[in-house]
Amino acid sequence: MGHPSTADAQKCLHCQSDVPVGAEFARFFCCAGCETVFALLNEQGLDRYYLLAGDRVAPASIPATPRSHAWLEPLLDKALQSPSDVCALELDVQGVHCAACVWLFEELYRRRGGTRITVNAALGKVTLYWKRGGFDVVSYLEAVEAFGYQFGPSRKVSQPGSDGLTWRLGICVALTMNVMLFSASFYFGLGPTEPELFHLFGGLNLALSTVVVLVGGWPFFKSALSSLKSGVLHLDLPIALGIVLVYAMSLAQAAQGRGDEAYLDTLNVFITLMLTGRFLTSRVLTRNRNRLLEDDGAEGLLTRRHLGQQLEVVPAARIRRGDRLLIAPGDVVPVDATLDTAKAHISTDWVTGEAAPRQSMLGETVPAGSFNAGRRLFEATAQTDFAQSPLVGLLRQVAPAEDGRQPHLHFFTVLAKGWVAGVLAVAALGFAIWLPHGVDRAINVAVGLLVVTCPCAIGIAVPLAYQLTHARLRKAGFYARRDDLLDRLPRIRRLIFDKTGTLTLGSLELVDAAALPSLSSEVRDVAYNLAARSSHPQSVCLARALEKAGAVFDASLSCEEHAGKGLEATVRGRRYRLGKWAWAVSETPPADARGPVLTCDGRLLAAFAMREVMRAEAPAVLGRLQAQGFDIHLLSGDRSEAVSEVAARLSVAPTHAQGALSPEAKAAQVRALDRADTLYLGDGVNDALAFQAAFCAGTPAVDRPVMPGKADFFLLGAGLWGLEAAIEQSSALRRAVRRLVAASVSYNTLVIMLGLAGLLSPLRAAVAMPLSSITLVLMTLSSIDRQPQALRRSSMQLAEVTP
Repeated sequence: MGHPSTADAQKCLHCQSDVPVGAEFARFFCCAGCETVFALLNEQGLDRYYLLAGDRVAPASIPATPRSHAWLEPLLDKALQSPSDVCALELDVQGVHCAACVWLFEELYRRRGGTRITVNAALGKVTLYWKRGGFDVVSYLEAVEAFGYQFGPSRKVSQPGSDGLTWRLGICVALTMNVMLFSASFYFGLGPTEPELFHLFGGLNLALSTVVVLVGGWPFFKSALSSLKSGVLHLDLPIALGIVLVYAMSLAQAAQGRGDEAYLDTLNVFITLMLTGRFLTSRVLTRNRNRLLEDDGAEGLLTRRHLGQQLEVVPAARIRRGDRLLIAPGDVVPVDATLDTAKAHISTDWVTGEAAPRQSMLGETVPAGSFNAGRRLFEATAQTDFAQSPLVGLLRQVAPAEDGRQPHLHFFTVLAKGWVAGVLAVAALGFAIWLPHGVDRAINVAVGLLVVTCPCAIGIAVPLAYQLTHARLRKAGFYARRDDLLDRLPRIRRLIFDKTGTLTLGSLELVDAAALPSLSSEVRDVAYNLAARSSHPQSVCLARALEKAGAVFDASLSCEEHAGKGLEATVRGRRYRLGKWAWAVSETPPADARGPVLTCDGRLLAAFAMREVMRAEAPAVLGRLQAQGFDIHLLSGDRSEAVSEVAARLSVAPTHAQGALSPEAKAAQVRALDRADTLYLGDGVNDALAFQAAFCAGTPAVDRPVMPGKADFFLLGAGLWGLEAAIEQSSALRRAVRRLVAASVSYNTLVIMLGLAGLLSPLRAAVAMPLSSITLVLMTLSSIDRQPQALRRSSMQLAEVTP
C-alpha cells in the first residue's frame, strides 16, 4: 500500500497535499490525477516508489485526451538504422525530479525487457538502450506516461549561464574547510618562532586559497566585467573587487613572511558563502524549468501526411494546401482542413475555449488547432499552407525584449546599485582617512571594509528565503519559471482567468447526481445502455454516473446513433431516445435546458442537467481573493451563456465575465485592464496573446504544448490553492526580505564605524563576517512561514467537516 496512513484523511494519499473541501474525488486525494496514479502504483506492485520519494511527491497531472506520438516516429526510425544490434534513443522527459522517479522508470523498463536505461533527473532526459526486435519503445513510453510523465524529442541542454556552480561550490567548500583548519593554528599561537610549520601552513593556505579564488571567484569576475562593459553597476562588482584586493593583500603579507596576518580564511568563507547564494538562486528555477518539456513553438508541431503511397511525419511548417493529413487520436490539426472521413470527434478548447468536444461530418471544415478527441483517426485535406494558418501567430516564440511587458524594476537591482556605490565610497573613505599613517595601513583598512561590508542579506540570506518559499510553493503545486516572479506577484491586484481548462476541468458532471437512485431501475438501465454506446462527452458523463447508481449493462441491446441529435433504441416495442430535447421530445424545450433527456415514445422520462466540472475549491479560492480586494475577471472564447453560468457559480460580477472572445480580443481586454498589476491564468494557445499582454501569466495545462513554455509559472494538480498560496507567500517574502536588508544595513553600519576607526584586525573580520551571515540565515529560517496560510486554511476547513 502507499506511504501515507489513511488516518490522516486531510492529506492526499499520493502527494500529501491538502485535500480540498468538497472535492469530487475520494476524500483521500487532492485530485483525480493523484487518485489514478496511486491506484496504478499499487495495482502494479510499484509502491516502493513512496518509500524512495518520501515527501517529495508532486501532484499528478494526467492528460484528459491521449497524447500524440507523431514526433517519435522519425526518431525511432533513425534509432533502428543503427548498424549495431543495440539501438539507442535519447528523449526529454517532463515530471521526473527525484530518485523515486528514476527507480520507477528503471523498474518499468526492466519489466519490459529493455537492455539499459539512463535517467538524468536534474536535466529531465532519458536514454533507452534495447536489442533490435526485442523491445516495444512505444508501449514503454505509454506505460510511463500513464503515471503523468511526458516524453518528447531531445532538446534540453544544460544552462550555459550556470558556470558550473555545483562543482565550483563543492570544491570551494572542501578547500575552505581546510584553510580554516590551517588558519586556526595561527589564532592559537603558531608563529615565526616555529618556522617549519609556520611556513608550511602559510604556503598551504595560500595555495588552497588561490584555487578557491580562481574556481569560486570566476562567476563574480565574469559578471563584474560584463557590468563594467555595459556601464551598469552590479552587486558582483564590489564582490569581485573585494576578492581581488583581499587576495592581493594576503599575497603581499605572505611574501613578507606574515601569512598569519592575511585574510585568507575570511576570503575563502566569503567566496563560498557568495557562491552558495548564487547556487541557491539558480538551482530552484532550473529545476522548475527542467520539469517541463522544452518548447520550440511551431517547430515542434508534427503531423502525418500522405505522399503518394507513403505516409510521412513532417513538421507543420511543411504542410501545403491540398495535402492529405492523417490525424490520430490526440493529434492536433495544424491548418484549416476539410474532413474526408464520415465523421470525427474534435475538441477546439485549445483555440476557441469551447468546453465540449463536437462532431464534424464529411466535408465540413475542421479548424486549425483542433485536437482529435475521438478514439479513431480521421483524414482531412489542408485548405491552406501552414504559413496562412491562424496558429502561426499564436505559436510564435516571443523574445523577452519584444513581449510588450512593462519593464519591472527588480527590488535588488535598485538596492544593489546603492550598495555598490556605498561600499566603494566607504572603502575609499577609509583609505583616505588612513593614508597619512602609511599606504600599507590605508590599504589594510580599505580591504577590511570591503570584506566586512559583505552583502550577506543579498548574497546568502535572501536567496535562502527565496529557496524556502519556492519549496513551500512546490508542495502546493506552484512552480515558478522566471527569476523575478516572486517580486512581481505582490504588485498583482487584478486576476484574469480563462474558463475552459483553467477554472473548469473541461469535463462534465450531473447537476443533481443524487437524484439518479430515485429513477426506476428500468429507466436507469435504458439510459445507461444508450449512453454507454456513445463517446460523446455528455454520454460519457451520464454513463459514468448511472453505473455508480447501479445501472446494469445489456450487451444484446441494439441502438442507432443519429449524428448531432442522440441515440435511439427499441426496447419491448417502445422507442426510447436519449439526446437533444428538440429531437427527443415533441415539445418546445425550456429556456434552462442543459443536457440530454430520455424519452419513451416522445414522452419525457428524465432530464439530465449537466455543467462543467469546476477546479477543486475554485469558488472558495476566488471568494477569498475577492474578499482581500483582488479584482477578478473571466475572459473566454466559449459561448457567452456558458461563461455567464460559470461566473455565477464563482460569484464573479457579470460585468467582469466576457465570452465569445477571439485571441486578439482577449489580449486587448488584458491590455485595457493592465497597470503592471495583472495576472492571467490560461491553458490554450488562444491565450498566447493575452500572456504577452499581462504583467504575469501562468498555466495549469502542463500536458498541452506551447503554453507552459510561454508561462511565468505553472500549476500541478486540480486546484487553484497553489496560486492563492503564491500570492500570499510572495507578500510574506517581501516583508521578510526587507527585515533582512534592514538587519544587514544595521550590521554594516556598525562594522563600518569599527573599520574607519582602524579596529578591524584579520581575526575580527574573520569572526564578524560569518557570524553576521549565520545570524541572517537564522532570521531567514524564522521569518519564512512553514506552510502558506492558504493551505493551512484548507486543512482547518477540512478538519471541521471530517468526522
